[in-house]
Order: sequence, then structure tokens, then C-alpha cells
Amino acid sequence: MADHLTEEEQVEALKRWWKENGSSILVTVLLVVAGYWGWQFWQSKQKTESIEASVIYEELLQAVGNSPGRDADKTSTAKHLAKQLSQDYSGFYAQSGHLFLAKLAVEENDLGAAETELKAALAAGPSPAMVPLVALRLAEVLQAGEQLDAALQVLAEHKTDGFKAAFAETRGDIYLQQAELNKARAAYQLALDSEPEFSQRQQLEQKLDDLAVSGSDAKPNADAATENKK
Repeated sequence: MADHLTEEEQVEALKRWWKENGSSILVTVLLVVAGYWGWQFWQSKQKTESIEASVIYEELLQAVGNSPGRDADKTSTAKHLAKQLSQDYSGFYAQSGHLFLAKLAVEENDLGAAETELKAALAAGPSPAMVPLVALRLAEVLQAGEQLDAALQVLAEHKTDGFKAAFAETRGDIYLQQAELNKARAAYQLALDSEPEFSQRQQLEQKLDDLAVSGSDAKPNADAATENKK
């Protein structure tokens, strides 16, 4: 009888415990199940979006093709696809969309639009490997728009990993545009010294030769310009 009462008491205790805690346990279980299926759904959605984005990206590459031979219809298609990538997707594909839009804007000499797209690409948080390339392109666009101080600032703010020579050459071009010949010469020399196999080596050597020839004449002109500003 004692054992029977003990069992009844255990059942009653279990009922009371379930009444007090059952609802919270049920909620927890439901949340775990919902979380699991939510994660599965998210992974499936990400995979689907990645496939969709890769298809659009391939179509974009075909539409862009060789710039000189691209007709107006292909350019329009390229803009549409690049904008779709930049607005509807994230990560690599969004950044690529911004970069292609910047490229197309430069081709149309719309430097303001190119600057906007390149800044958006940086803001989207590209992979560390892509940051120097995007920063370099932005500096070149700013330089073309004669925003020389802003271009130098962009070059100074970002690491040059893998692009040390290109950064130095662009910095030299900007200094030359500012008539800062000594700084330009030093930047070009840095570019040559930092990457012996730099693809633009011959071009850099020519720039240095031009500075050596014109340096004695140009420096007084630069000094005169400085004096006039004072």
C-alpha cells in the first residue's frame, strides 16, 4: 500500500511539475525545432541565391565582353545585370556589381557615378584581397576628376598588399600632376624597387627618364608657382 501511494504521489508530483513547467518546455522544444528548420531554410535560400547570382554574373561577363566592340544593347544589358547584382545580392556578387557599374561609368566619362559605385563597393566590405584593387580604382577615378588630395588620401588609408608598385606609381602620377617632382620621382623609384617583375616596369622607367630630362627646367617652374601662391 505504501508503494502504491508512493507511485500515486510520484504521478501527482509529475503532473504538478508538468503543469508548472510543461508550457515552457514545450515552447523551448518548438523554438529548437523552428530554429533547426529555419537554419535549413536559410541554407537552402543562400544556396539558391548563390546559384542565381552566379548565373547573372556569367551573363554580365558575356555582356561586358571587349569594351571597344560592345554595342549599345550589350551596354544596357550589362548595366541592368550589374545593378541587379549590387542591389539584390551580397558579398562577392554585390561588390562585383558595383565594380562593373564603375567600369561602365568610366567608359562613359561619368566620373561621379564611378566614384559612387567604388565607394559603395568599399562600404559593402569586400574581401581583404579585393580592398586594395577597389581603393586603387577609386584613387584613379578621383585623380581623373582632379580631386588630387582626395586620391592621395584614399591611397594612404588602405593597405597596398599585392599592389605596392601600382599604389606607388599612381601616387607618383598624382604628385607629377601637382608639380611635386621630387615626390613623383621618389614614388616611381619605390614602385620599381618594390616589385622587380612589375608589368609596367618599362613605363615606369620612361616616366623616371622624362623626369630626369625635365627636372631641371620643371623644378624652378614649380617653385615659381609656389611663390606666386604665397
